[in-house]
Order: sequence, then structure tokens, then C-alpha cells
Amino acid sequence: MLDVNKCKEILENHFATVTHEEFLANLEEFCPELFEAGSDEMMSDKLQDVELYQQAKQESKLEIAPKLLKKGLSIQEVAEILELDVQLLTK
Repeated sequence: MLDVNKCKEILENHFATVTHEEFLANLEEFCPELFEAGSDEMMSDKLQDVELYQQAKQESKLEIAPKLLKKGLSIQEVAEILELDVQLLTK
């Protein structure tokens, strides 16, 4: 049976640690059809995937931030660790 909390933890960890370049390399490895030359639609889809990745990474960081704050880290420390703007964390 699928453990939703475990899946969430794995995805949060992945998006908190994977770089943009690693994400694209993984995408190219597992979805090579997105990188075939000559397809404007494929390029559009690839750009959407990158945008989705960036959005998911940002959301993961925002979900992790309160946990770090509860552990006693300051807003400045959390912002630095997660590479987020302090003003974004104070909201």
C-alpha cells in the first residue's frame, strides 16, 4: 500500500536537494521524447515542466520552513538555508 506521508517526505527531500541542471538531466533521461529536435510543442511542454519543477521546489521549501523554525532556527537562518527571501518567510 502506498504511504502518502512517506511519498511526501521523499518528494520534499528530492525537490529540496535537486538542482535545476539535475532535474533537466533526469527529465531528459526518463522522458527523452521531450528533447527530440524539431518539435515546438515538445519545447513548450519542456518549458512547462521546468516551470512546474520550480513551483514544486518553491512549495516544498515553504513546507519545510516551518519545521526548521520549530527546531529553533531563526528566520534569517532558514531563509539562507532554503535560499528564500526573508520577507517571503514572514508571511
